[in-house]
Amino acid sequence: MRTGLPPGWTEAPLGELLREPLASGRSGQAVPGGVPILRLPALRSATADLAECREGPWASAAEAEAAGHLIRPGDILMSRNGGPGARIGRAALVRETTGPMTYPGTMVRVRVDERLIDPEYLVLAWESRAVRRQIESSVRQGGSMHHITGRDLERVRLPLPPHSEQERIKTSLAFWLARVDEEEAAVRDTLRRVEDLRTLVIDHGVLGRTTTGPHADPEHSTAAHRAPLPAVPMGWRWVALGELAEVVRGPVANSRRADDPHEVEVGSLRPAELRGERWAHERMPTVRLDARKAEANRLSPGDVLYVLSGQPDSLGFARVWEQDSSHRTYVPNHHVARVRMTGDALHPRLLALYANGPGRRRLQAAARSTAGLASLGLDQLRQTPVPVPPLAEQGTLLVSLEAWSSGLTSVTASAQEALAMADRLRDGCREQALAGRLPYGAAPSSANDAQLKGAVTVPPTTPARRPANRPSEVERRAERLWSSFPLLSDDGLTALEYGEQVTYLIFLKAAQELRHRPLNRVDVLGRDAWDELALHEGTELIQYYGALLAELGERGGVVGRIFHKAQNRLRRPLHLQNLIQQVGEGLSWWDERPEWRAPVFDAFLARCAQDHRTAAGQYFTHRQLINAIVACCRPTVEDTIVDPAAGTGGFLVRSFEHVARHLPPGVPPAQREQLSHGAIRGTELVDATARLATMNLFLHGIEHLDGNRAAIEVRDSLTVSPRRQATLVLADPPLGQQRWVPPSTGAPNLHGAEELALARPDFWAATGHQQLNFIQHVYTLLEIGGRAAVVVPDGVLFMKGAGERVRRQLLKQCDVHTLLRLPVGFSGGSSGVKLNVLFFEKAAARPDGSPATRHLWVYDARTGHTAVADSSEGSSLDAFVAAYRPGHPPDSRAASRVFKPYSVDALLARPDVNLDLGADLGEEEPGDAPEPHLIAQQISGRLEDAWRRFARLAQELTPPRDALTFRSG
Repeated sequence: MRTGLPPGWTEAPLGELLREPLASGRSGQAVPGGVPILRLPALRSATADLAECREGPWASAAEAEAAGHLIRPGDILMSRNGGPGARIGRAALVRETTGPMTYPGTMVRVRVDERLIDPEYLVLAWESRAVRRQIESSVRQGGSMHHITGRDLERVRLPLPPHSEQERIKTSLAFWLARVDEEEAAVRDTLRRVEDLRTLVIDHGVLGRTTTGPHADPEHSTAAHRAPLPAVPMGWRWVALGELAEVVRGPVANSRRADDPHEVEVGSLRPAELRGERWAHERMPTVRLDARKAEANRLSPGDVLYVLSGQPDSLGFARVWEQDSSHRTYVPNHHVARVRMTGDALHPRLLALYANGPGRRRLQAAARSTAGLASLGLDQLRQTPVPVPPLAEQGTLLVSLEAWSSGLTSVTASAQEALAMADRLRDGCREQALAGRLPYGAAPSSANDAQLKGAVTVPPTTPARRPANRPSEVERRAERLWSSFPLLSDDGLTALEYGEQVTYLIFLKAAQELRHRPLNRVDVLGRDAWDELALHEGTELIQYYGALLAELGERGGVVGRIFHKAQNRLRRPLHLQNLIQQVGEGLSWWDERPEWRAPVFDAFLARCAQDHRTAAGQYFTHRQLINAIVACCRPTVEDTIVDPAAGTGGFLVRSFEHVARHLPPGVPPAQREQLSHGAIRGTELVDATARLATMNLFLHGIEHLDGNRAAIEVRDSLTVSPRRQATLVLADPPLGQQRWVPPSTGAPNLHGAEELALARPDFWAATGHQQLNFIQHVYTLLEIGGRAAVVVPDGVLFMKGAGERVRRQLLKQCDVHTLLRLPVGFSGGSSGVKLNVLFFEKAAARPDGSPATRHLWVYDARTGHTAVADSSEGSSLDAFVAAYRPGHPPDSRAASRVFKPYSVDALLARPDVNLDLGADLGEEEPGDAPEPHLIAQQISGRLEDAWRRFARLAQELTPPRDALTFRSG
């Protein structure tokens, strides 16, 4: 008998609770007009869905009754076999019947002795984890089907409370599950309202209703769209799409042989590929096309794709193609139109915003429908009118609308995570009820409670020290630097490339200021390159600027690192001139104090990281995370600090600032200078990112122009053993899972790639997994006694094979003292990836061979959080830093609900040395029942986060007293 049952409870196998033996159903050829027979989907919930049926093999109810195959109220039906992935042993109660009904051979009928067990209670208990484990351990596989025998079902043991307790459990659980359903429905209703708000904001923006001032009279529409066109502001105009862009339908794939030498394989974009945040290249089908046809239909960055035919709700959906690949050509398929702007009259992303709002509704109204499918003619699309704002307004409008959309997405993300936990809460309630620990439901305690039943309770907003809609001067200056990017992205420019262009010009401007300052002049370049730019215009400016970048890229030191392989990505002279003007006005990029210039560049880099369309965030570590890690590791002037995956230099910059703030008195000048001459260094694989990091270090005063070597080295950190070691290593390695090399045949086909297991003699395990290799590399970088903090994804904590060997050796040879489990939102390049931080110190080998780790403290920052903290003054990781107790030994820490130590013996004894641990709910042992009140607290935290975000949006939506933000119309 299972231990831990409440007094008066027992445990019994199903076979001892039956009133009659289990009865298998019968399947067979359907008889016209036969007695209905259930289908397996009827058992999807705890109550059998009698609508899920078809004609069965029994011609009459009497015949089925004689064979003993009719069902009646109180019967329990269980699935006994199914295909892979099917939930074998699922149970559902037949509550009532409206006529004769039978069940198939894939089910078994259960009739229990109701003096011993209530049928409804049995169905509830059948879904418990303890019962499911028994069922799953008995499932057998035969061919392509999985099944469980009636004898195995009869052996399943159930917790059996007294009959009166069964009734109370049913009532209580029904009450709590109904409450969960009501709260879930309220949140879903709120989410629908948020989507309505998103539609309203974008609709008003693309039609100019956020613009104050006079509006033109409504225009008459074209023949193809007879509805009157809405009024737009003065200076705006309605233009047929065909007058602004080339509109073509995607090609039809050839049906000739695959070995035709005149054909090439291309990626084909179907309507389904237009959905989602990122293009799913790995799922795109390929087709063969004539090479000339493929080139003529090739997609280029800035093309807008429209769905021309398919399901009615997808018709007219538009998306901007922002990819460019030298490895594969992509074309739209025949159900998709490619719209390529022929001039600068309208930004493609503004067109897509309009197309997915008011424009889409107009197109759907004009579409033809046949047999549940809808279609648009190419001429209809060409004739559809679109609003065109003045060119000077488009950049600001686009930035505003995309910022709104991003803000609303952050609101819905928190609420969606809360909804995703609803099923877990239901399971927790069930487990606690079956353990006799679920509180009994009660009526609302007051009339006010009854009135608010089903509503989501939210806390009042906490006033911030600075209103959310008033950005700081630093943020305004950084946003000014960023403001040119939306228009420049028309030229296929990515956020990272834009950051490079800004970096080149900032350096040229800083060099000019150093050359002309009154005291301590420094001639960095030996020429006045910034002033020379003003002497050129048009194509001559483009040519001069390109030659200047090439010449500077040949130099050494900091200048050579910033301009190495530098190229001008701005194709149009006007764009380059505008960017030169933006960089040159309003801010001195060099003076003796970095208090202004460095934070502006910091904020600009953070803005680049927010461009999720190009995954620029993979090179940036979240500022709050960097600050927390540096605060815990406490770098000093005596440290040698290294980041082997430097990105834009965030860890190195914050470490330098921390050392400068905590510099003890009496430090010799030579030791201070060492911070800028080799004591802080990093390695970066990507040239573009390395130049941003070098500029970041330069503006913070770390890089010196008189140095022969830059602090950032461009190479692959992992390929060679380190030449010099460090006392402190901080790293956020890139999230690429594997390294790949072409197959041994030398064929250039990337689809035939093989995993490259990196084997270094100083590594514990040869593997192609990049994060595991970085952990091993960090170990080799450290001196004995050196300390490290490494950001890793969840998979590093539990993957088998090489992962187990690395974790085992790390625990033995290092003091792995802290694991921080981060909530979603700290991964810049992959929004859904959950990250962790491992803190450890390299230890000398112990004489007795015992592990260097004694206890691993796990801090679960995921409990009660959904994402990174917003722009409030405090950090979401402040509580972790306080619990970590920087500067104190781990033994002085206090355990809590979210901070818990694990002994190294327990860790090494875990299967595969699995470190996927949590201080609270993240670490549920198989026999533990999740606590519903803790799950509900987590959900509440997620909803509170969503509420705070939405409250700020509501505040920002409120128009000033002297203006109307949104016009009616």
